[in-house]
Amino acid sequence: MHCTAYFVFAVTWIVISSFSYGYHISALNSAQDAITCRWHGSSTPFVKTHMLPLTSCLVMSDNLFGLLTSSYTIGGFGGSLYASHLANSQGRKRSILIGSLLIAFGSALMALATSFIPMLLGRTIIGLGCGLNTVLVPIYLSEISPVAIRGSIGVMNQLGIVIGILASQVVSMPLAKPFIWRWIFVISGCINAFQLVIAPLMIESPKWAMEQEAKRAGILPTQSTLRNESEDLTEAQGPNDDVERQGLLSHHDSPGANEVHAQTSTSQDELSISELFREWHHDPVLASGLKVVLITQLAQQLSGVNAVLYYSTSIMKSVLPTQAAYISLFITFINVLMTFPPIFLIDRTGRKPLLIISAGMMALTSCILGFSINIGFAQLSSLAIVCFVASFSLGLGPIPFVILSELVPTHAISATGGLALGVNWAANFAVGLLFLPLRNAMASPDGDGDGNVFFVFTIISTIATLLIARNYR
Repeated sequence: MHCTAYFVFAVTWIVISSFSYGYHISALNSAQDAITCRWHGSSTPFVKTHMLPLTSCLVMSDNLFGLLTSSYTIGGFGGSLYASHLANSQGRKRSILIGSLLIAFGSALMALATSFIPMLLGRTIIGLGCGLNTVLVPIYLSEISPVAIRGSIGVMNQLGIVIGILASQVVSMPLAKPFIWRWIFVISGCINAFQLVIAPLMIESPKWAMEQEAKRAGILPTQSTLRNESEDLTEAQGPNDDVERQGLLSHHDSPGANEVHAQTSTSQDELSISELFREWHHDPVLASGLKVVLITQLAQQLSGVNAVLYYSTSIMKSVLPTQAAYISLFITFINVLMTFPPIFLIDRTGRKPLLIISAGMMALTSCILGFSINIGFAQLSSLAIVCFVASFSLGLGPIPFVILSELVPTHAISATGGLALGVNWAANFAVGLLFLPLRNAMASPDGDGDGNVFFVFTIISTIATLLIARNYR
């Protein structure tokens, strides 16, 4: 299927929000010493005496820096829970603009901070904006995409995230110096300001516009700008447009059918999160789809991948003390590279096989990683951690975001996204908070057994594989 240039622009504009989310996952990692006045062992801030009255660094303890780091997740959790209401009331485009504005404002606060409190407030606001956008981006991409390539376009969300993580690490390396670290956040602010400036060129989601009782004649030209004129919206009318969806929606509106229904009649009012819980007990189709969505969102975080991405340098120091930082960057590069295969595979092999292969491979490679770290086998540890991240990128990375809008009726999509991403952020926070204490608790006092924590992830990924195989029909 050939896409128009405007469709490419629209997808790119939306994915800037995914990029920002990934960028701020790693924004503090490489610059910690420069930010906290530990550059070359110094504990005294260097004061910038010309231009702006900004200090070169901010004195803070490890505990305060940990709080600063985790505030991103706290903000993200709050944003994801509010995203459903915002998406339904303000639309997809305006809601993403609100998220980008929050990220730009938070980045400015961090860039100009002269004490801990503005830094903490700025990072929390950034998290709030990213929390909104993690819910909105998958929905928005799904609603502007032709059915035939909807899965492939959905993977662009994860591709934007991992490119953002890589870009943050690359940018941080030369900027991780006293005072200069502020440019890490200036760059983020400029990216989001650019997204705001070009927003007038972007359309609203046709589905949301139709749900606002817009006239059909006013909507169809909007959609036609995204696709070739020969590709009419009737492509979504086929009852077998997505066999996997039919397994869960066989007695209810499928997403494809719902699109057509939305174009010809007034759609059912979208649910709030509280209404979603009530419907869950009365609608077996919604319950089945929501169960799979929540299983995959939990599996994505509890598999331990973010522990590896957050602490890869610390993990590898025990076996490769002089090369750990380079392995960390290489792992991020692999994460980006392995996100490309799902773009081509997801609409050919289907969602379920990729999820099962991904979760199963993560169970195997986490077991090998734990074993190799325990015996000090450096080469095997490096290979295992790379394969672990590659396995994640193949399925559990992109697909949980793609199926958010596919496995539940359309009137439940926004609420499902808000609930699922709220669960995702909470699990993300738990893993980030508990990984190092759990690793230390499971290791012996003499330092052996650092790899034991990965056996926990082996068990979780094995359970996830079985649950996905059983529940995803």
